[in-house]
Formats: sequence, C-alpha cells, structure tokens
Amino acid sequence: MHVLNYGFKLAIVGPQTPALDDYIPVFHDWIRTGALTDDVMIDVADYAHVGEGPGVLLVCHEGHYVIDRSRGGVGLAYHRKRGQPAADAAATAGVALARVIRAARLLQAHASLAGRLSFDTGGLEVRVLDRLRAPNDDAGWERVRGPLHDAIAAAWGEPPVLERAAVDPRATLTVRARMAARPLAQLTIA
Repeated sequence: MHVLNYGFKLAIVGPQTPALDDYIPVFHDWIRTGALTDDVMIDVADYAHVGEGPGVLLVCHEGHYVIDRSRGGVGLAYHRKRGQPAADAAATAGVALARVIRAARLLQAHASLAGRLSFDTGGLEVRVLDRLRAPNDDAGWERVRGPLHDAIAAAWGEPPVLERAAVDPRATLTVRARMAARPLAQLTIA
C-alpha cells in the first residue's frame, strides 16, 4: 500500500494579507453553503492563541484545511488524514494537492477576501504524514519522491524541483517543491 497522508501548504504572500480572524467566517460560510463537495465539513477551530501554530482550522472528515503559521510562514495547508487510496501513489498524493488548490481558489474568490489574498504558486511545502510508510530517512524519501514529482508535475504542467527539507529522523518527512509560478486558475486539478 502506498502513502495516503500528505499535507500540502501554499504560502500566502502580499503586503496586506488578511488577519486570522478574517478566515473564520469564510470557513463557516463554506460549511453553511457546502462549498467543498469532496469531504464532510465538520467545524471551525480558532487556534490564533498558539504562536507559530495552526491559526484557523476547518475540520473535515478526511482531513483539515489550515491557515497555518508554523515553520516560518503563513499559508493555506490541507492535511489529509484518512480516505481511500487512488489507483496509484501519484494519484493519491494528487488528491490532497487538488484539495489545497481548490481551497485556495475558493478563498481568493470569496467576497470578504477578494483582492487581499495571493498565493506563492512557485513553491509548496509537503509534509508526509505517514511515519510508518515514509519515515524521515532515505528509504522514506525514495518512496515519496516519485509520486510527489508526478502529482505536482500533473498540476503545474512541468516537473518540480524537489528537496528534502530536513534529515532529522524524529521529524516528519518534509519536502520543498519549486516550480514556475502560475495563476491558480491555470493549475490542473482532478
């Protein structure tokens, strides 16, 4: 069985990015309107009091959408926790990637955030949230490198440059991906 649990993070950039409190009514609006059709949205949690933490969390059945302030920057992350694997490892990674891209598009289009929110589509942070199948070692890196490369290349239309971020075996396997920045609307998602 291939790795199922990935966390993809798109950095939020710009001089006037929204405050954490601005995302709470947006996430509640998503729940009310059923904006995300590929998962069951459950609740919104405010973790603004936790420094360099999750910020604001939209809890769903299969994963969580997070306005994340950890590891040196604010961004939108999707952490897939459960669900059915796709036909192959790259498609499984692509599920989580598609969800973060779709959520970024929805955030940018929301009336309360319009014009105030931009994402750095020239890079991604990927956390592999499966220490059993992909520990932070050379074998784990080799197991996820190909599927991540293929999933990101399918979305961006070009191969990414992947780099393992840290080699501490106690830490979650984290990968930094760099590619040419593109408007969110030009990214291909399933």
